[in-house]
Amino acid sequence: MNGPETLRTGCDLVDIDRLGAALDRRPGLLQRVFTAEEIADARRGGVAPGTPVERARLAARFAAKEATRKALDDLRMPFHTVEVRTGPTGAPQLWLDGARSTLSCSLAHDGGLAMAVVVGTAAAVPSRGDDAPASEPEPN
Repeated sequence: MNGPETLRTGCDLVDIDRLGAALDRRPGLLQRVFTAEEIADARRGGVAPGTPVERARLAARFAAKEATRKALDDLRMPFHTVEVRTGPTGAPQLWLDGARSTLSCSLAHDGGLAMAVVVGTAAAVPSRGDDAPASEPEPN
């Protein structure tokens, strides 16, 4: 059964040092994967670029992007389509294509690993149509 109330879940685990090394090795990767708001959020409170706190926050957001792609069964979804923002209470919020999603997200990082879990129903997922490629926006 795959109706509107079908539960969707996704999870992902990221090695913080591995992501940090990739960011150091590949100029421009930071901007290709993360939005300006996500980068600013990872540096909130005066956290400097390249520090362990920034890297852990970015790794958790990367895990959330991957978990969202898994929950939506769309591994070709561009990284910028999924944005992780810190809400007013400090809890993470997922945004898809610039709109607040009703999918729920939980982030954690400890011991060199960052993880994310995403949960929601199929009704929370914007329909792209069966024949529309996942990586392209629907025509207006």
